[in-house]
Amino acid sequence: MLLFLQNSVILSFVYRCWLDSRFFALLSLIWASFKNAYNDLLLVKLLRKPDSVQRVYSNSLFARLLRFICDVITKLVAAVVNPFKSAAETSLILRLCRGSRLLNFEFLLGAFICGMFITPHELWNNSYAVLAAFGFLFLYFIMAGCGKRRLMYPDELGLPFMLFAIVLVLSLLFSHALSDSVRILVFYMASFAFMYVIAADISNIKRLEKLMAFIYIALMLTSLYAVAQRVFGLVYVSASFTDLRANIGVPARVTSTLDNPNNFSEFIVLFLPLCAAFAGTRKSVLRSTVLCMGLALPALGLVMTYSRSGWISIMLAAFVYVWLRNKKLIPALIVLSLMAVPFLPDSIMTRIMSLVSGFSNNGHIDTSAAHRLALWKGVSYMIRDYGVTGIGLGPASFNSLYPDYAQWGAVDGAYHTQTLYLELILEVGVLGLVSFIWMALRNIKNIVVARRGAGPVLKPVLIACAAALIGIAFSCCVEYIWFYPRNMFAYFILFGISIAAVNMANTKEIKDTL
Repeated sequence: MLLFLQNSVILSFVYRCWLDSRFFALLSLIWASFKNAYNDLLLVKLLRKPDSVQRVYSNSLFARLLRFICDVITKLVAAVVNPFKSAAETSLILRLCRGSRLLNFEFLLGAFICGMFITPHELWNNSYAVLAAFGFLFLYFIMAGCGKRRLMYPDELGLPFMLFAIVLVLSLLFSHALSDSVRILVFYMASFAFMYVIAADISNIKRLEKLMAFIYIALMLTSLYAVAQRVFGLVYVSASFTDLRANIGVPARVTSTLDNPNNFSEFIVLFLPLCAAFAGTRKSVLRSTVLCMGLALPALGLVMTYSRSGWISIMLAAFVYVWLRNKKLIPALIVLSLMAVPFLPDSIMTRIMSLVSGFSNNGHIDTSAAHRLALWKGVSYMIRDYGVTGIGLGPASFNSLYPDYAQWGAVDGAYHTQTLYLELILEVGVLGLVSFIWMALRNIKNIVVARRGAGPVLKPVLIACAAALIGIAFSCCVEYIWFYPRNMFAYFILFGISIAAVNMANTKEIKDTL
């Protein structure tokens, strides 16, 4: 104890000397200049401006028409349900549902979301998600019509979202494979239904925590399955996932339940920050510690995917999370990251070096990078011809035109552009890309603003949502993350959670400043 006190005195003395040093004063002066420059940036000024576009949109004739349609639907539901209300009040089913922790809307929604991701790829059918999404949407309108839920009007999701949805529908007019475009549009509508239901229904901390608990379970179970794949040799080194010559020594990449290692890495990037926020905000210290320790499992799963884009995305997400949570920890994060490099296995270093240089140790060019460059060159010519209207949603439209634009070194039968942003401008035109980017940036801005006055539970959740959305934005540069529908559903589920958290935070009259 005496030694501890002596060390504390020494450390305190050193710390005071540091604060009084001229070098610290110089650093403070540099930081003050940087801070002022940051405040004067045009982008920062734009982000700090009130959302005047949303106020105009909310008062527009179109928004009022949407609200009228929603009111009509809820009144029709109420007219149908109210005559049976008195009889239902005495029914055994209703009494069981009312007193049950299982037979309620939030539990069923969370349980389905969890089941959707833990179901192995071979047993999964995307029609399950479509039916469930519209089923939950129908149940929500029933509850709103009966007065059990506040009706959330579509204009509350923002003008960029509505513009994006309209562009998706209009893209059918220019589709080169209409039936496949309709199929993909249904997936989009199901994703929007999940987003809307979550944003509308999750209106208090208890419901939010229940949904996050199911997502935490899904992340743990899928990660456990990924570890089992490696331990029991359930995955094999495949040339379809890895350039074998450029990645000598890299073992088989785990896929978990999502069919592809990149799909699994994107799923982890989307939900790991949210699960970290959930684990760190438990009231019980023991429970919080155990849940935080459990996060090592998805972190290990992400490593075993050997997804370079996933690694960069999660590092970016971690940087954003720490930046928004406590900027003073940024230097420690950078130092710890650099200190970890010498301890990385050779297989990971091989993957990293193939990303940095494009070459392996034997001088062979990584075919993944070469294929993307050739693919994007051909896609640029497609955008030149179809960038205004787009070619329509879905891989069938892309595959019907791409062979005419394919460059040497690319695969003739490619099904997408390997990047979300190019895919959007090619499928739905420049307006589709602009509306999506606007929608994403607007949501991130709302999150950053709302976190300022959020409570001890909401603030980490908001920061986690911003970190995940910014982190996955990098993967979107080199992967078409929505090609696998379950990842599309995951993206908009996270989007819905962020909107719900912002709405809860804004009930406390937060000032619209960064």
